[in-house]
Amino acid sequence: MDKINQIWETYRASWNNDDSVKRTDKLKEIMTEDFEYRDPNIELKGSEQLSDYMSQFQKEFVGASFVITDFQFHHDKSLSHWNMVNTENEVVGNGTDYAVYENGKLKQITGFFKQG
Repeated sequence: MDKINQIWETYRASWNNDDSVKRTDKLKEIMTEDFEYRDPNIELKGSEQLSDYMSQFQKEFVGASFVITDFQFHHDKSLSHWNMVNTENEVVGNGTDYAVYENGKLKQITGFFKQG
């Protein structure tokens, strides 16, 4: 379970990492080569596309970050509930991520949240 927690923390922190090269390298460490990501706004494949999406997020939501409020894992699947907070640590959004793992790496994430 410690490895899964480390993977998830790396993923969560990547949303705030503004160094695209380092962010992409970190994502490659925790994701399968055929990784897929989906949320209400987008579908993409691979760590580089996700890293680009994270850059767009940072430009749109300057200073926002994510706080995990609940994390559950079993049988290579996880469910994470989170809050998006602003620079004053006020909750400005929340959602849920469902993830699938393969050989100790993230294979797929599907995010659910209200579209703004």
